[in-house]
Amino acid sequence: MREPLPPLPSAPASQAPAFAEGKADQLLLKSPPPGSELDEGREEQHQEPRSSQSKEDGHSLLRWVQWFTPGIGVKRWLLLVLLGAIAGGAGACLSAAYTAVEWSVDLIEWFSEHTGRVLNTEVVGAILLALGVLATLVGARGAMRAVERAYASTGHTQDDFLETALKHRERSGHTKIVAIGGGTGLSTMLRGLKKYSSRITAVVTMADDGGSSGELREHGMLPPGDLRNCIAALAESEPLMVSLFQHRFESGPFKGHPVGNIILTAMVEIEDDYEKAVQSTSKVLAIRGRVLPSTVENIRMGATLSDNTEVLGQKNIGKAGHIERVFLIPDSPRALPAVIEAIEDAEVIIIGPGSLFTSLIPNLLVPDIARAIKSSKAPKIYVCNVMTQPGETSSFKASDHVAAIIRHIGSGVITHALVNNGHVKPKMLEKYEAVGAEYVEPDEASIEMLGVGPIHGNFIDDSNLVRHNSRKLAASIFKVITKM
Repeated sequence: MREPLPPLPSAPASQAPAFAEGKADQLLLKSPPPGSELDEGREEQHQEPRSSQSKEDGHSLLRWVQWFTPGIGVKRWLLLVLLGAIAGGAGACLSAAYTAVEWSVDLIEWFSEHTGRVLNTEVVGAILLALGVLATLVGARGAMRAVERAYASTGHTQDDFLETALKHRERSGHTKIVAIGGGTGLSTMLRGLKKYSSRITAVVTMADDGGSSGELREHGMLPPGDLRNCIAALAESEPLMVSLFQHRFESGPFKGHPVGNIILTAMVEIEDDYEKAVQSTSKVLAIRGRVLPSTVENIRMGATLSDNTEVLGQKNIGKAGHIERVFLIPDSPRALPAVIEAIEDAEVIIIGPGSLFTSLIPNLLVPDIARAIKSSKAPKIYVCNVMTQPGETSSFKASDHVAAIIRHIGSGVITHALVNNGHVKPKMLEKYEAVGAEYVEPDEASIEMLGVGPIHGNFIDDSNLVRHNSRKLAASIFKVITKM
């Protein structure tokens, strides 16, 4: 018999409307009325930039300076060229010293005979030296532009050579990161993290049973939806390829299914192994890092509500409200060995963001994963959601999210909690409140009382929907890492 956990904060008696994960955002994601702030912002994004000669000159100068950014690998070779030129010039002068002196004397005499003046050799020498340096710089710049044009003409990328080199520098970090979660929250964070490290392991929940994933599960397929989103988030291939991977059929026999889910299903048949199928699909999109399922066993989710009734199925749990605890069926699935190895080798472990009970905790309920995280000496950072989820975390504060994880898994699974204290526009809050979602209060004192260190900051993007800004979130996480 399952032991009940201490009660968690429950939703108000007038239960909020039930929405699956991301449903509230979908309801809010509508075209703004003409003349609204959002509409104006959209128009600004589509306006052609005003060009001027000064801006063009400034951009050209900036690009020239960017070639000397540390880590690209250009300065060392330019220095070698400079040293070679100096050594070659000195060698040429020494080997032809007497000839050079004779030529110099002849030039001075010829100038005096024809002009009646004495040639100022210092001024002429400085002018020739300046012209030589200028010619070298112009030549180097022309050569770099020629390389850029040749690179761009291949059609393999929309970025030019310099931008690609700068991106490679940003991603050359070797911090070993394990990110655990599911849903749209994890994929959003991964888009930012891949700019800082190429050694990312995303561990994804396998309890999804809604939508396309749910239909495919009925045919014996493990749920591919969250894996697909993470693969797309880490992809380095052409944007068109990623768009194709994420495209959802609107009609026909595959109506409602994303192309990526169909590809993953086909790859499972080809590889006859789920883990290998995910790896092969990841290669197709050339992802930064890797994506792994938390387990390859056919697991299901269940939940006990505050009135002791049980609800089965992830899609039903999110709608139930008053969740007391969640559990897996079977209750002790085996973790994928590669996941445990990644956790043991990680320099930082990140849990979330994402649906607390239906995306995050299911991963941690896999016994081997929980043990590996607790045994790890790496920082374990929980990224708290910005807004509550109607029916799942209604009325939850940040400390309630942390407490729920600790009560399910025990202490030692979180060392820090990243909470947002950024300001959300009142109009945007009103839209979310209309569908039963609330701003998650960053009650840092209560988090500290749970033995977890709070880290606050403005991590949000509320331009259209209130969610984490992937760039701000990744930058904050790496600031934490550098201080530890």
